[in-house]
Amino acid sequence: MGEFELRAALAVLVLLVLPLGSLFWWFRRKEQRENREQADALATLAASLGGAVAGREEATAWSAALQPPFKADTPGLINWLGTVRKPRFETALDFRHGGWPVRVSEASMRKAVSNGTITSYEHRIDVATGPLPPMKLHRRLHTDFLGRPVKPGSVLAFGGKPVREAPATVREGPWLEVDLPHPASTDWVAFASDPADAPLTPEALDWLSQNIGRLPWGLTFEAGLLYTTWPTRIDPRTLLTTVDAILGLLDRIPGARRA
Repeated sequence: MGEFELRAALAVLVLLVLPLGSLFWWFRRKEQRENREQADALATLAASLGGAVAGREEATAWSAALQPPFKADTPGLINWLGTVRKPRFETALDFRHGGWPVRVSEASMRKAVSNGTITSYEHRIDVATGPLPPMKLHRRLHTDFLGRPVKPGSVLAFGGKPVREAPATVREGPWLEVDLPHPASTDWVAFASDPADAPLTPEALDWLSQNIGRLPWGLTFEAGLLYTTWPTRIDPRTLLTTVDAILGLLDRIPGARRA
């Protein structure tokens, strides 16, 4: 290769590498800025609640041993090949609200995509409830992501697959659907190890029906905890609305007690 060809090749290489490097730098700076803004917002919220923010070393969700972060995104060869960084808890917000101990933790993982990598987030809300029978609640889906009505017999109409999966503490035991009365059954599905012991009073069922838009899609009760996971970062603007709806439900469940 002559000197001219070598110079031309180097010029092309620079033209290719510089934009990619600049793009990587831009994304990196953007992510760092978002992380700083998130940390500031959580610190402000914690101060308003008389709570505290935990760093990465102490941010593990109370329910992590029962359900690890990104549970659906890690099993299998394809997920393993696409994982750039394994899931880890990044931060947590601890506070008492209405007398209930609450931890809200945020986890992240890095995944490979066609044009590089992305950071995915989820957050977990844990509430210490005292011993309660194992149970899951999940909202029925009436429309798909395009807004089309789902078929009455589809798994989405029956609350999806997660509610039918027994939690960690009931792996070897029965896991049965709870016969919910109307109108709660229109929007909610419940499963329990013993449906007769499901702690759902008429007041709790009314709360479920009246707070569909405020409650999370799914709730799990086991091992003295109520927990729920959502595939986003913690949103300090809406967090208390969700927490208040969860605690309102606990206030109507017999046997639940503030630790």
